[in-house]
Amino acid sequence: MEEFTIQIPRERPFSVVADLVVGGVAARHDVTLDVLDDLQLALDALLEHDDADEGEVSIVLSVVGDTIVASVGPLARTTAVALEQEAGEGLGLRRLLETTMDSVTLAARDGGSWVELRKGYAPAGTAP
Repeated sequence: MEEFTIQIPRERPFSVVADLVVGGVAARHDVTLDVLDDLQLALDALLEHDDADEGEVSIVLSVVGDTIVASVGPLARTTAVALEQEAGEGLGLRRLLETTMDSVTLAARDGGSWVELRKGYAPAGTAP
């Protein structure tokens, strides 16, 4: 299992760094553009929602078999509250993440709230 960890400031311009790292991991594992787009959209939405807080956020990316796992945290309190709510009918953060990811799990870790995003993939050029 490969694992990559980055820490970035919560301010929006730094989410580009997360996109670059996700793109690099996806390229190494021959992930399709559709899966890459879903991962980047989910991370961008999460980081944009979370930028109200100060400090840094960690993103831990790992590839386990045919699944990419992104753990993000510690989350700002407002982001954790948004993720604890049901997806509902509106286009909130929880709904966006559940639509683009195979699984979204909120958990306590290292004294804060973290979210784990999972997305399965078939390597580009193979049948799903």
